[in-house]
Parts: sequence; structure tokens; C-alpha cells
Amino acid sequence: MIDDGLIHEIKNKFPFIKNLKDKNKLDNFMRIIKIIKLKNGEKLLEEGDYCTDIVFVINGVVRVYKLSPEGKEITLYRLYDGETCVLNVASIMSNTPYPATAEAEQEVLVGLIPVSFYNDLFFTEPSFQQFIFNTVSTRFQEVILLIDEIVFKNVNLRLAKFILKKSAENGQKGSLEITHEKIAAELGTAREVISRILKDFEKENIVTLLRGKIIIKNEEKLKRIAEM
Repeated sequence: MIDDGLIHEIKNKFPFIKNLKDKNKLDNFMRIIKIIKLKNGEKLLEEGDYCTDIVFVINGVVRVYKLSPEGKEITLYRLYDGETCVLNVASIMSNTPYPATAEAEQEVLVGLIPVSFYNDLFFTEPSFQQFIFNTVSTRFQEVILLIDEIVFKNVNLRLAKFILKKSAENGQKGSLEITHEKIAAELGTAREVISRILKDFEKENIVTLLRGKIIIKNEEKLKRIAEM
């Protein structure tokens, strides 16, 4: 049984516990939860694991990331005090392997509850349902923003190549007569994305933007972007 100080901390970090309709479940939660400590760099979950428990971060920071076969990493999100892991929940609900790696970034205190108790809470307790829905919503938005960031970086490179190539092809070396909308259609992205990146290029004195026309001011810098 965990001590009173930790019980108080868990209640404060996870407010849904105080709002459980069935107060017996509060006692069960504190009786069932398994507490583990992780040192900086220790793995909480690894890609390919089949999850048997739901993770609750009581204090500390856990980084969730994806590792490519070539060893490149991309951080998907971080878990902080009072949070659970949406990929952990999704893996359990779909009975599929955990698709990432969760690693402590500092000393971390984590609580684990078994799937059976998670299911009981989820299907009977509105406050717990809302906690899970909020987690899914927050993480979904974070991942969408991450995808946007990755796409924007790729579009910078593709846009630089496109401007150089098309200005040379059309015999307009040094300039290109084309609308932002047409560029977006060529590159398979949104016009707003193209306009934003071109404005960034203009601020850096790489191009000058006119109505329906792009004038290259710094070809060498544009080439460096295209080669990144």
C-alpha cells in the first residue's frame, strides 16, 4: 500500500480520481496502482512491447519518440506530471504493439494500472472518460503540429528547387512568372504554406515578390536551401 503523502500527490496530479462516482474505486485505484521509479535514460516502454498496464506519470518527464532503422530519432511528444500516454492507451485498446519508445528524461515516478481496471473505469466513470478524451485530443493536436513542421521544412527545400528549375526552364533566369496557387498545386501543398515560405525568403533577401512574379535576388542562398 502506498503512503498517505503519495496518495495525496496522485489525487492532486490526476483530478479525475476525486470525481469518481463510485468511491470504492478510489480505494481500489490506490490499492491496485503499481509505483515504479525510472532513472534518466531508462526505458518505460519500447517499440514492439505489448502493453499490459496503463501509464500515469506522477512526476518527471518521459520522452516518447520514434526511431528509424537508420537510427534517426523524432520526438513525438513528452509526458509530464498528471499525464498518460495516448499511444499506450491505443496499443491496449487495439491489442497491437507499442509503436514508439518512451524514455525517462530525468528521474521519473510512474504509476501503472492493469488493463482490466482501466476498462472498468473507462466504461463506468465519466470523469475518467473525459481525462482520456482530453489526452487523445491534446496529443492529436501536437502530432498534427509536428507533421506540419516537418512538411514545412520539406516544402522549403522543394520550393527552392522549384523556383531555380522553373526559372531556368522558362528562359527567365533570375525570375519566375507564376502565382502562389499554381506553385502550391505543383508541390501538392496549400497556397498559404507557399505564401508563408516565400515571405520568409523575401525577409532574408533571397527573393522579391511581385504580383504573379518572383524575382531571385540571392541565387546562391536559394541553392543552399535547395541542397539541404
